[in-house]
Amino acid sequence: MIWRVFIAVAAASCLAGLAYFDVYSGGKVRAAVVQIAQLVPIAKSESKTQVEPAKVEPRAPWDGTVTLTDDEKKALGYNAAVVLKQTKPISLELTGRTDYDQDTLTKVRPRFDALVQKVHAKMGQKVRKGDALVDLFSTELAAAKTDLQVSYVQWRHDLRLYNVRVDLEKTKAIARQVLVDTANDLMKSRLAYTTALGKLKIFEVPDEDVDVLLVDLGDEKISEEKFGKIADKARMTLRAPADGIVITREVVPGNYYESGSLLMTTAPLDHLWVWVNLYEIDQDKVRLGQIMEIDFPFLDDKIRGKVEYIANEVAKDTRAVRVRASIPNLDGRLKSDMVVRAFLEIPPLDGQTIVPRKSVIALNGEEYVFVQSEKNANKFERKQIRVAQEKSDFVVVASGLKAGQVVATMGALILAQMYEDEGMIETGLPTQ
Repeated sequence: MIWRVFIAVAAASCLAGLAYFDVYSGGKVRAAVVQIAQLVPIAKSESKTQVEPAKVEPRAPWDGTVTLTDDEKKALGYNAAVVLKQTKPISLELTGRTDYDQDTLTKVRPRFDALVQKVHAKMGQKVRKGDALVDLFSTELAAAKTDLQVSYVQWRHDLRLYNVRVDLEKTKAIARQVLVDTANDLMKSRLAYTTALGKLKIFEVPDEDVDVLLVDLGDEKISEEKFGKIADKARMTLRAPADGIVITREVVPGNYYESGSLLMTTAPLDHLWVWVNLYEIDQDKVRLGQIMEIDFPFLDDKIRGKVEYIANEVAKDTRAVRVRASIPNLDGRLKSDMVVRAFLEIPPLDGQTIVPRKSVIALNGEEYVFVQSEKNANKFERKQIRVAQEKSDFVVVASGLKAGQVVATMGALILAQMYEDEGMIETGLPTQ
């Protein structure tokens, strides 16, 4: 009999403790109490009097909300915030490098095999359009100029001969066939002249140099002075086709270079390109024409540019999409291949909202907030949201909330834990 009394006392103590805990847990242990009470046998007294278990009211089905009383709110230091409509653009931070504008680079190359006699431009030197860059000497160039003169003289001769024979044919002094042959020779010499002239154009010989070759040339009183000296014809100066700065120089005086060899490169530095890496998850946020602010470590202000190009593929090495913008460089302080931070302004979208960062709860890779009920300020519903961007003090929400709703900020973590407890009591399983 003693052991039955001991069991009864122990069971009564457990029930009393659970009842006390139940008061402060919001009734979350009531179901457990009922189960324990049903399992433990009640000890009988010496007079064999049966003790009936206390009746517990059944728990109402959980409606998926969490309730806080006014006193509990005060104890937790509860605070809330109104969901705001996104009105300002968000800033997406990216990293990248500066680069020369490849569309404005000038590659200085000879169009024929040549010996470099002199280099006028130095590395880093500013040049103006028309400034001398490199002096060349080429027998191939001299031969091309001579061909032009020969073909020009022949064409002029055939033209005069044709005009004479036209008059003779009218008086029947020559046969018609002779005039036809003369016209054919005229067309061939004209074609040879235009071909020789075109070759010098390909060699990029300036027009003024070509005009000098043809001055006073005809089919009478031809002298060597009119044709010019071969040594003079072999010389040519490559000049800058545009303003810029010499950014590479490969040419060395006294060396022989083949056609197409790169001698030097010039570039205007009044603006630069900026290349940034955009990861796949953010690629839908970028559009042509968007504003991009470029931050240089040594500058106080950010330089604004616009997105001009978005790559059509993901780079294999970085797994990022390359995005390009142009920025001004009027004072020339900026250099190519400088590391920069870029801030891309993403315009606000319809339906996106703003909430404080501390109102968002992350669980199993998903984000949630607790929305205060419109009818009962003490009731809160857990809402899953899709985040567009996170900042240190606020979160841009792409979907899941509407402007004007009220979300818990201070106390959101406690609500999350209470939500988990309610779900465990209701289902016996952790809340997803």
